[in-house]
Amino acid sequence: ISGITILYGNLCAIPQRNLKRLFGYSSIAHAGYLLLGVAALSASGQSALMYYLGGYVFTLMAGFFVITLVLRHLATEDISGLAGLNQRSPLLAATMTISMVSLAGIPPLAGFFGKFLLLKSVVEAAKVSHNHGYYCLVFTALAGVVISLYYYFNVVREIYWSKEAKDVSAIELSAPALVTAWICIAGIFWLGLFPNTILNMATQAAGALK
Repeated sequence: ISGITILYGNLCAIPQRNLKRLFGYSSIAHAGYLLLGVAALSASGQSALMYYLGGYVFTLMAGFFVITLVLRHLATEDISGLAGLNQRSPLLAATMTISMVSLAGIPPLAGFFGKFLLLKSVVEAAKVSHNHGYYCLVFTALAGVVISLYYYFNVVREIYWSKEAKDVSAIELSAPALVTAWICIAGIFWLGLFPNTILNMATQAAGALK
């Protein structure tokens, strides 16, 4: 179920031009990654799952925050609505880019370390159980990561390199919006660079579940 969910979400996201649908299919794929922690049947899998959820909160909040601000005055939810965002608001462009990079699982952000922990727990389960099906699951998850690079970086390309920008007027951000953007960015980097605090809490929670 985990492998099928990962492949379904990622493959369906490839042709999407609608940002909200893209995030929807991406969320399906990430649900598949979370199931890796369940499939591992171990405390390390449970703690990895909870850590991944923590990083996913900041990452997804950053993405939808930018979508809401940028596309609310447009008649479309197409990716093209982000064209020229780096000129309109460098902070929003950076926030969306960091969100995409983290979702793709690129270091040193939260998404990378979360996927690493989940895959590590599955590999450990394979060694303990001598079940080669776990290795097939790891290969499927890695294939999903590679596939996701295409559509995540397609969004980044639209932000910085698209020549179809119809509106390059500056986007003024309120104080709460500025604070929200910086909290999202800080959370993504903090969980990626200094994971021990949240990981220890997740490990303790997994121990309590046991």
